[in-house]
Amino acid sequence: MRIRRLLPMALLTICLVGTPVFADSHGKFSGKGSIDSFTRACDVANKAVEYSKSGDYATAIKYDKEAISIYPFDSGWYHNLGNYLAKLGQFDEARKAQEQAIELEPKYTGAWLSIGTTYEKQKKLVDAERYYRKAIALEPNCWEALGDLGDILRQQGKFEESLKWLSRAKTCPENVQYPGDVDKVIEMCRQQRKEASN
Repeated sequence: MRIRRLLPMALLTICLVGTPVFADSHGKFSGKGSIDSFTRACDVANKAVEYSKSGDYATAIKYDKEAISIYPFDSGWYHNLGNYLAKLGQFDEARKAQEQAIELEPKYTGAWLSIGTTYEKQKKLVDAERYYRKAIALEPNCWEALGDLGDILRQQGKFEESLKWLSRAKTCPENVQYPGDVDKVIEMCRQQRKEASN
């Protein structure tokens, strides 16, 4: 069970007066390359996001790769590409794209979370745990990272440590927008701990 809410690709593009802006500040001109290339790539990346909203990840991948070929300096586009690839079960390629996002922006918490999620989908829980811990190191109050780490630890049978991280996730201000999500995982953890002790 995933604690993290299902975001419509954490980096949905919003067009304001023709200038794309990503919800978490990606999609802004980095100063690398040309502004014209960036602007053209934004138009293409917006198409990728639109196709992803309808679940057409294959077409979203096509457009995202095209945007990257026009302007390869935006970490958010690599992050989205990785998420689209993971949706189609192309996990190795997904991680490569997500790692490229981190290479461009090492402190990009969302990319660290996405790699953790990709590993989790493959049932590589120790690897997922490592990436969730890195996300927490970058952003100690990120309720998603705290909750995801708690859930991964629960899946590994590390119930006490799981409850510690889940309790921290529950106290994060952002968590109030998603009432009950953390509580469900905490209850699962407690139940599994009880069953394991019997």
